[in-house]
Amino acid sequence: MFKFFRYHFAIFVILGLILVSYPSRAAMEDEFVELTEKAHDIKAKKTRFKGTWLTVPIPVSNPTVGSGLQAAILYLHPKASDNPEVPNSTSGIGGMYTDSESWFAGGFHDGSWKEGKIRYRAAIVSAGLKLDYYAPGIKEDASVPYTLNSDAVFGQMLGRLPNTKNWYMGLRYAYSSSDLNFNISNLVEIPAITGTLVTSSLGLMTNYDSRNNNYYPTSGHYFEAVFSRDDESWGSDFSFDKLTSFYNYYVPLSNKSTLALQARYASASGDIPFYLLPYLQMRGFPAGKYKDDVAMTGHLEWRYKFHPRWGFVTFYELGSAENTFDDLFKTDTITSYGGGIRWQVSEDKKLNLGVDVAVSNDDYTLYVQIGERY
Repeated sequence: MFKFFRYHFAIFVILGLILVSYPSRAAMEDEFVELTEKAHDIKAKKTRFKGTWLTVPIPVSNPTVGSGLQAAILYLHPKASDNPEVPNSTSGIGGMYTDSESWFAGGFHDGSWKEGKIRYRAAIVSAGLKLDYYAPGIKEDASVPYTLNSDAVFGQMLGRLPNTKNWYMGLRYAYSSSDLNFNISNLVEIPAITGTLVTSSLGLMTNYDSRNNNYYPTSGHYFEAVFSRDDESWGSDFSFDKLTSFYNYYVPLSNKSTLALQARYASASGDIPFYLLPYLQMRGFPAGKYKDDVAMTGHLEWRYKFHPRWGFVTFYELGSAENTFDDLFKTDTITSYGGGIRWQVSEDKKLNLGVDVAVSNDDYTLYVQIGERY
């Protein structure tokens, strides 16, 4: 393990700049769970409108929520335009239950209008999760179990900016009503918030998207930044500001090989509940283990297709979550690495089912996912 984030990040930036000279997404931003084990019984049937239905039961077994089963029904809408830059539309419903008595159920739709000039996303989720609380800034494994029962809705709409090809701007809104309860513990100081908590977030966002495909991009750039505020004026129990951003770059190394890079940055200030703090969105440890007022990560992934519908990936990730931006460069970083297999479940839609193995500083995990990590 390298000792300083500055050293890791410098290597990552230099590598990224070298790759930029080479010729050449998101359901909801914050996941409720990460998926594991291998997938089975994938069934796809094409309708007479050339849309595709996918029924996906997936075993789940990870340190975040325990072991169980998730099932999803996805509809990959027919391509609405011959223009390859118009994104694919996707709808879906899904649910999960595990042996920790964690569960969720919900649905979403991701679509566009007017040849992709207007893009929108909406989701509704109900969940009851049995999780572990790790205090911000504490690197040890000491944790406190807690229960989070939550109902949430999410929506965003973006419009293409005039006289531009790939720049979009719009609004995002997220609402949640959650019941939070901690188990009593003398090992870790727990937050002084319990009971029913309401968050209501209104945000301004901008987006740049030049990817050649939103399911499996092999070239282009994807950038997004969202500045949001929770306030009592629009129904929140909290008052805080939050900035989330990421930048993806896809480098086609050959007709079978792609290098995908991502940098993420998030910060928060004010009276923010711990479960909405910026956290390290990395593989290899429980989601939410590393969180604080500021979080930054870098991701590097090589994707190779050895068959029209089969491929594999290898990846390296690093990140740090601290109280201030300056502290990010004064602490040991968290790193993870691993690889996985990809299978394109539909012949005419480049949507993959993936199984990944990740090893981090202090843990290792298995993941099953629909689509790419970014």
